[in-house]
Amino acid sequence: MSLTERLTRSAILPVVLVLAGCNATPLQPAMPAAPSAERATKSYSEPWLFVSDPGTDEVYIYSLPKLYLIEVDQGFTQPQGECSDTNGDVWVTGGSAKTIYKLSHSGEIIGHLSDTSGYPDGCAYDPKTGNLAVLNLLAPNSKSGALLIYPHASGPPKTYSNKDQFFYNFGGYDSAGDLFFDGRSAQGAFMLAELPVNSSETKTVSVSGGTIYYPGMVQWDTASNRLVVGDQRCANEAASCVYQLAIESGEGAIKVQTTVKNSTGGPVCDMIQGVLWDGRLIGSNFDFCGSEPSATYLWPYPTGGQPTAHKSTSDSEPFGVAISVE
Repeated sequence: MSLTERLTRSAILPVVLVLAGCNATPLQPAMPAAPSAERATKSYSEPWLFVSDPGTDEVYIYSLPKLYLIEVDQGFTQPQGECSDTNGDVWVTGGSAKTIYKLSHSGEIIGHLSDTSGYPDGCAYDPKTGNLAVLNLLAPNSKSGALLIYPHASGPPKTYSNKDQFFYNFGGYDSAGDLFFDGRSAQGAFMLAELPVNSSETKTVSVSGGTIYYPGMVQWDTASNRLVVGDQRCANEAASCVYQLAIESGEGAIKVQTTVKNSTGGPVCDMIQGVLWDGRLIGSNFDFCGSEPSATYLWPYPTGGQPTAHKSTSDSEPFGVAISVE
């Protein structure tokens, strides 16, 4: 069972939240974070990698490309999917907390959004509008999830749904402002959908050239002008890979598959979310099926294979990743 499947089950446990106001979900004042477990001299001009871990309720911050652990931030409840904005801030979804945390480039919690309609799993930021898309895996009482768009990353959000979809996982915007997001049907089949720019209607995107079994990362690759979609069960096995999809006329054709390995050459059991950066794919392996500890990796992209760097001293059940550039 993948970590996402485990969190799907745990997310339906009742959570009591005290909300200010009846209908609105504005950006709330920052919630205090506990002192970080590790602090070190930092260069604020460097790109930093944020890795969420619902197993420890922490977010790890690494320098790039060496993956030097420079900070461990606390104060979260079930931190999951991540995305970064143009200001260098990082947004982290808190599934059972029904919260989307806002972190500064330095790693401090500087605000949060409340999600009154479900359990947020993934997010995506649109640099053209400043809108924040949030994917609710499920709604309370095990009802269908939904797509929420927070205008200018503040509330209240507008809600969208795809008639073919039940679970909603991860999303990413392309260069034109179209939002793509993945998930599953009520029967468990992989789903890919699109909310076109300036549209109020979502649509299912058919996938050809192969089979994607379990939703993972969604990101637009400007270098190839293709959509990159992750699969947590590549070839329907306990292994992860990512695909490049050429998008045309509402269809996605798989063109390139990137298979990734751990530091000893074994399969990556479960990379839940990954991110592209500087010709590399970065993600964490929740190694529930192998002999290695869970770790965060850098792989050459799109070739994949053996990692060029890895860090395994902190991750327990790593989930989301995002890169912050101030």
